[in-house]
Amino acid sequence: MLKEYDVVRAKNDINPLIPKGTKGAVMLILHENPNKYEVEFVDENGDTLELLTVGDDDLELVEN
Repeated sequence: MLKEYDVVRAKNDINPLIPKGTKGAVMLILHENPNKYEVEFVDENGDTLELLTVGDDDLELVEN
């Protein structure tokens, strides 16, 4: 399970703004079983692209 403020990467294309490989940070843990997270995805400059609710299947841990 991911923790708040973990840095993650999208494992899949989530939407047109958030393609596979986009980095983000877990802002909030919403549900367990299945795990759901509020993630702020950012561009290469650190500017926010979108704040989305996503599940474990869409994320991989980059660093914690």
